[in-house]
Amino acid sequence: MPKTYAVIAAAGRGLRMGKKTPKQFLEIAGKPILHHTLANVFRARFLDGIFLVVPEDYLDESRKLADRVREEASRGRDPGGVPIGVIAGGPERQDSVFNALSVLPREVEWVLIHDGVRPFPSARLLEETWETARRTGAAITAVPSTDTVKRVLEREVVQTLAREEIWLVQTPQVFRKDLLLEAYGAARRNGWTATDDAALIERLGKPVTVVEGERSNIKVTTPADVQWAAWYWSSRGNDRE
Repeated sequence: MPKTYAVIAAAGRGLRMGKKTPKQFLEIAGKPILHHTLANVFRARFLDGIFLVVPEDYLDESRKLADRVREEASRGRDPGGVPIGVIAGGPERQDSVFNALSVLPREVEWVLIHDGVRPFPSARLLEETWETARRTGAAITAVPSTDTVKRVLEREVVQTLAREEIWLVQTPQVFRKDLLLEAYGAARRNGWTATDDAALIERLGKPVTVVEGERSNIKVTTPADVQWAAWYWSSRGNDRE
C-alpha cells in the first residue's frame, strides 16, 4: 500500500479573530480547535503519519496536544498508531506547508493537506478525497455555491458569475507527492503565491478533481464561527469529535 502522510497547517495567527491566542488554540467544548481537528484526521485509517505545523512559540503546547490525542485514541474504539510530528511553520501558509514537505520520509507517495481550523472533517470525506486522488493524482473538497456570486471592485459590481460554476473550496486536499513537490518547486522559482495548494498544481497546467465537501466542514475564522462550531459539536449529542 502506498504510504500517505497528512500535513495539518496550523501555523497562522488568526488576526481576524481579534484574540491574542491563535485561533487554532481557542477552545470548543473544553478542547482547542486544533485538538478536534487532529483527533478527526488521526482516525483516518489510510494514514501512515501526520505532521502538525504550528507557530514556533507553540511547539511545546502542540506536542502535549498531540500526546493527548494519541492517549484518547488508545482508550477509545478507534485506537491509532501513526506517528505525529510537530514542526514550526513559516511566515505564510505556503511556507509552512513547504516546511512539512521538506521533512517527509522518502517512501511517502501521497500527501493529504488539511487546515488546522477545520475541526470537523468526516471519515467519509477524508477517505473519499484520498481515494479520488489515487485515481487522478490531485483531489480537493469543495461545496457548490448556494448564493449569487458577483465580482466587485471598489464596492461596485463588475460582473455576475454563473453560480452553477462556482464551488467554495475546502480541505482536505490530497496530491501525489512528486506532483506537489514539482508545484512547490515551481512556485519558489517563479514567486507564485496561492491561498491553497491546488492553485499551485493548476499553475502547472495539471488537472485537479473535485470531491463534494460537507457544509459542516467549516473553517473557523471569526467569533461567530467559534459559536457555530461549539453548537455543532454539542448538537451531535456525543462526547467525542
